[in-house]
Amino acid sequence: MTRTWVALVALLAGAPPGDAAIPGCNLACQWPSTGEIGPMRRTAEHAAKNYGIRPSGLKPGYPKDRACSPLTSLYASWIDVDGTRRDEIHSGVDGGRLGEAILAPAPGRVRRAWVADWGQGREGALLIVHTRRDLNLETGPDFYYSAFYHLRYGDLRNLKEGDPIARGQHLANVFRPGGKARFLPEVHLEVYEVGDDAALTWGVTKEGTEYFDNPTYQLVDPLHMLSLEVPPNARREVLIQPFDPQRDFGAFKGFTYFLPCRGRY
Repeated sequence: MTRTWVALVALLAGAPPGDAAIPGCNLACQWPSTGEIGPMRRTAEHAAKNYGIRPSGLKPGYPKDRACSPLTSLYASWIDVDGTRRDEIHSGVDGGRLGEAILAPAPGRVRRAWVADWGQGREGALLIVHTRRDLNLETGPDFYYSAFYHLRYGDLRNLKEGDPIARGQHLANVFRPGGKARFLPEVHLEVYEVGDDAALTWGVTKEGTEYFDNPTYQLVDPLHMLSLEVPPNARREVLIQPFDPQRDFGAFKGFTYFLPCRGRY
């Protein structure tokens, strides 16, 4: 996604002089030069989670007994869904085929469903907040965001702020960036660790649509969130955990897959 200009807007709006905005981050991703990141300090954990859109080496491993809709562009990649080189580093993961269901990766609640425009045209966007308890995590930040882009706003029209979201809930269908036929279908997912959900704010882009910001959030590789129940193997493969409506996810840690997986047999 091309959102470098959003980073510039955030800087002009009052980012501290010593901060560096990372192009491609949703809303500037401020990295304080003092060594602190919001309320958190830089630690070895920050490097392990690849804060700052750093390559993680993680790659998806799909279950052999399932045919899963694949990821087409990974976190911190320079390769787009069509195989071409991006203009800026990738701040999330892309995947899906036109019309496929997009599934909630964990329980949470709607923060906002809105019309966005990142320079490719108007499209639907969805922000969900998850608590640490929602993800069955004992340590870490209090909140997580999952942000979905390139949606059809009509799919989201009935979602209101505060609505509960269940794991595996059908959120929308895979569409195209800006709704434009010249772009290949995909859904873009960004994931954030969040220290304080109450610090969330909203601004307006030059296109006249909303964007969100939170000084306590940090982008993380979505594959990291998909690896909390089953750790990556020695090849850094994250075994995709499909959502199964027959399974009890009451104690499941982290995210399940946000795209459909169907049985092969």
